[in-house]
Amino acid sequence: MKRAIITLLVIFMTTFAYAGGSIEPVGYLKDKGKNRIFTLSFKKGVTEQEIRKHAENLPNTSHRMTAAYYYIEGSTIPADGVTLAGTVFKANNVLYETPGLSKWQYAFMLGFKGIPQFINCIKDPKNDLCRQK
Repeated sequence: MKRAIITLLVIFMTTFAYAGGSIEPVGYLKDKGKNRIFTLSFKKGVTEQEIRKHAENLPNTSHRMTAAYYYIEGSTIPADGVTLAGTVFKANNVLYETPGLSKWQYAFMLGFKGIPQFINCIKDPKNDLCRQK
């Protein structure tokens, strides 16, 4: 429980430090293998560069996966579904298979090899990191 509170504090501090409070965490999962998934909401007017910088500064465990999905404010965003999923596999099912959710605008993935990917899903909707439905 303490660990979850500390992690949420780090997320909130990162949010305010890099986007002036214009990016807010909505859902968060850290599985037993220390892989992480974030769902976040951003306000209109936040630039792609601000979101990229925010994503690159999210907490990450070396040689583990961190994924972040950024939704424009007002979107239907999975919160508890991701947070309570328990595993990355189940969280991905929530993100990609739950009907009625909004599409995320940006996706960030820092894979096991430490190579970051940042995708603008409006410009590249066919990318595997973007929600197709």
